Amino acid sequence: MLLVTSGVSMCCSFALFTLDEVYLLKMSLLHLDYQLCLDWLGMSFIFLVLLISSQVVIYSSYYMSEEVFMGRFMHMLLGFILSMILLIVSSDGLSLMLGWDGLGITSYLLIMFYKNYVSSSSGMITVLSNRVGDVLILWSLGLMFYSKSWDYVFLSYFSSSVMVFFIVSSFTKSAQLPFSAWLPAAMAAPTPVSSLVHSSTLVTAGIYLMIRLSPSFESGGCFLLIVAGAVTSFFSGLAAFGENDLKRVIALSTLSQLGVMMFSLGLGLTLFCYFHLFAHALFKALLFMCSGVVIHSLGVQDMRRMGGVSKMLPYTSHIILVCSLSLMGFPFLSGFFSKDLIIESSEESFMIIPSILMLISCLLTSVYSSRIALMCLCSHNYNLSCQYSDEEGNYLIPLFILYWGAVVGGYLFYWGFLGYMSPILGGFEKIMLVCFVGGGVMLPYFIKLYSCNLSHCLGSMFFLPFITGYMSSTPLLVGELLLYKGDQGWVEEMGPSLVYENSLWGSSLSSLLSSSSYSVIILGSLLSLLIIYFHS
Repeated sequence: MLLVTSGVSMCCSFALFTLDEVYLLKMSLLHLDYQLCLDWLGMSFIFLVLLISSQVVIYSSYYMSEEVFMGRFMHMLLGFILSMILLIVSSDGLSLMLGWDGLGITSYLLIMFYKNYVSSSSGMITVLSNRVGDVLILWSLGLMFYSKSWDYVFLSYFSSSVMVFFIVSSFTKSAQLPFSAWLPAAMAAPTPVSSLVHSSTLVTAGIYLMIRLSPSFESGGCFLLIVAGAVTSFFSGLAAFGENDLKRVIALSTLSQLGVMMFSLGLGLTLFCYFHLFAHALFKALLFMCSGVVIHSLGVQDMRRMGGVSKMLPYTSHIILVCSLSLMGFPFLSGFFSKDLIIESSEESFMIIPSILMLISCLLTSVYSSRIALMCLCSHNYNLSCQYSDEEGNYLIPLFILYWGAVVGGYLFYWGFLGYMSPILGGFEKIMLVCFVGGGVMLPYFIKLYSCNLSHCLGSMFFLPFITGYMSSTPLLVGELLLYKGDQGWVEEMGPSLVYENSLWGSSLSSLLSSSSYSVIILGSLLSLLIIYFHS
């Protein structure tokens, strides 16, 4: 059903692109009005989400087959997909918040699926980081309320503070620095969830929101997006080079590509950004699925303990190699068409330092991608046994379907939506970029991290998870102190507790007098009269 719906969405996308039309649908539910926007951009992105989701569902039947709560997992996964679709078609603040918060809640539940300490801490840092963006969006909607419109598509008519709030909220969802610690931590989720989250749903929600808001800054660019994207891409590339966990390396590569997308948005290259988002989603979902097959077969995630995978899992190894080449930007693969356009356009800009950082991050992408192939596929086998090495089962179907998307998907998108554009640079510059990628492929053969401290420092993005955890725990500790020493401390003693005790004492005295004999009442009345008499 998801696959058929994705095909219908793609047909609608081509029709809307050809006719150059946009449809706004207004609906009322629970006495609230919602507005949905249907255009070629949103419909093509729905096609991408549903296509990858359909293959992830098939893949989950293999990977999660031994789980007890398989039905619960599928329901949460479908809720996650529906939240993303609602976010894609949203055009006003109410529907945006429903999709945005729906992604946050369902992602927290999916990360917590295994119910252990690592999953709990990873889910907590994920939900706390994303709540920052939720609060900023609520502030933005509060400021937009004074203009009597929640239609955030026309954000250029609002104040600049609203735009800043939306930009920072997109940073939290797309894990830009300094909100990057949650994305590698989210690897505690099952691999099917990772393949969906890191390709076309949660981490791309902030990028998609910025694409929708791009008319506000497309002409002049946005310096904040340029700096954040370049720095995030550079530091995540360094971290991936020092990481040894297979899934975390792929997650950090996602973070690096998100930086590239944010950088292109800052330059005003909205269509190129969406092109790279589309192409990246195809091969990154496939790369996560293949890593899940390797981990499921070998029983380990540390690349230092892997080896000889190409002999045990030949089809999977071939797909990993193709996806890695596409991630590097190897010529005529999906990643080449989108990434090459962005790098070439950055060379024409006057942002020298961010452009140099993007070139270095491109080199680092080639380094850690070839490092995966070197350590996992080509080295000797250090494991005792391979549990599943026959490569038979339903999981091969989604791998082969997404494989052709990773190979020719970028080419089809380029000639379908960007075929009227000519190349930006000449042949000499393209040869330089190819040589740059080739140099990055050769570096892992000569560079090895012998220092464990250096490897740990790079893998943790210079201890960013510790800093983020400390910054998150400090407000929680202050809140706990205010709760126990303030709200439940002297404020409680001097306020409600004091009133309660006095009321209790007064009611007890009144009950005692009302339950006593008439003589006590008469005596008390006489004493009161005597006191009044002598006082007067």
